[in-house]
Amino acid sequence: MGLSIFEQERRLYAKQHAIAEKQLRPIFRKAIIENMKPVVKWVADFGSKDVPVERLIKKDVWLPAYLIAAEMIGQKFARQEYYYQRAMDSGETKASAIEFLKDVWSGKFRTYITEYVNNIASSLNQTTIDLIKSALAEGDELGLDRNGFVRWFYKKANEIVADRTQAFSRTEATKISNLGKEIGARSWIDEQGGGGYKVWLGRIANERPEHLELNNTIIPIDDYYNMSGFECQRPGDKNLPVGLVINCRCTQSLMSENRYNAYVNRGRIVDGKLVGAS
Repeated sequence: MGLSIFEQERRLYAKQHAIAEKQLRPIFRKAIIENMKPVVKWVADFGSKDVPVERLIKKDVWLPAYLIAAEMIGQKFARQEYYYQRAMDSGETKASAIEFLKDVWSGKFRTYITEYVNNIASSLNQTTIDLIKSALAEGDELGLDRNGFVRWFYKKANEIVADRTQAFSRTEATKISNLGKEIGARSWIDEQGGGGYKVWLGRIANERPEHLELNNTIIPIDDYYNMSGFECQRPGDKNLPVGLVINCRCTQSLMSENRYNAYVNRGRIVDGKLVGAS
């Protein structure tokens, strides 16, 4: 098995990520609209003066959206990765019932997502508040009458929804799919015993230099990558600052200790890097 398999995985993930991103759009679009809806209604009813944006923003929209996304996308990637790891190690390609793992995976997703959303909810709400306040100020400068302002603000609100939906869907598709891959791989590795390893696979084209510097880096599955001084477990990790996460489309390949040792023995891993992987 040559290292071209990692390039194949990189390309397959790119296609799967695009599908996941598309599937997540209506989920996050609905959440963003709900987040902003009370402000839009206020403007329609009372105009642009003294809009209590902070009080009107609906704050409880994020966790339900993220949990739906985790169930829809995360479970799919976890299941797929479990079968993939099993096939790579044992040659078994027939899909067998793994219903017993679904509850385990669901619990892991829920724990991670709940903690994650609790940590970022205030930031998400503040971003919405800032965007709306900026739009209100911009509209006031136009000197429109009330009806004109309301029409203009509707247009601006739709632009905010569209822009945020695109960024949310792409970024969270990366976060949730890579978490799913890792959960699925760990299930197989734990089942077999021994350790595991992970390899950062950047998208190459249109990717950040900080991400490309990690390309083909291989480390133990429980260790952290170091990206410009920030430690992270996987692409899209919640520990990374927003500037290093938003719109990321990287993934990682995972492997059992036996597969890792086979690559080492064949000279395909040198100084913590895969050789000839892309």
